[in-house]
Amino acid sequence: MKEKKSNSGIYIFGSLISIIAVGLQLWVTLNAREVSIIHAIIRFFSYFTILTNTLVAIYFTYLWLFPATKLEQFFKKFNTTTAITVYILVVGIIYNVLLRNIWPVTGWGKVADELLHSFIPIYFLVYWLFFAERKQLKWSDAIPWLYYPLAYLIYTLIRGTITHTYPYPFVNVIKSGYQQTLINCLGVGAVFYGLFLLMIAISKKRAAYS
Repeated sequence: MKEKKSNSGIYIFGSLISIIAVGLQLWVTLNAREVSIIHAIIRFFSYFTILTNTLVAIYFTYLWLFPATKLEQFFKKFNTTTAITVYILVVGIIYNVLLRNIWPVTGWGKVADELLHSFIPIYFLVYWLFFAERKQLKWSDAIPWLYYPLAYLIYTLIRGTITHTYPYPFVNVIKSGYQQTLINCLGVGAVFYGLFLLMIAISKKRAAYS
């Protein structure tokens, strides 16, 4: 289905706000660092929040500045848009339910924090609901959408084994052990999969009434 009207304003704002959010958080991180710049940057991009908000920035930037390119067409597919919607929603849900009170932040860090974990997830969901190109999704679409969070988990566990540091407490093998970490990861995986199925169900409902 084609878009009903131009979404250029939505793309521009989505691109700029996500770039600003990631850039602001990087600036805050580098100013508070106690390690080398390279080490701080590597650690910065070890967070699912940062990677996924960067993905959102790339998504909107390509739709804004690089129309009719192969990568833009890939991003514009409803499958791709739906997957990214779930990824960024999980960022918001996990942080606000489990992590918000663990990591108190102030100043510009607070601004970046709210943009990354609250505003951008809601913005992308509204975009998916009302402005993204639509098509009916299949239940089987949910399986390949899990590859990104699974790849992130594998990377995190391998990196943690080497550096003995973990970006999130629920994947901290040192403190929780492998059994509890596995249970935690299965729980997060269930959130991903449940949201995938919910989005697919919504797409099917829409198709039935279109």
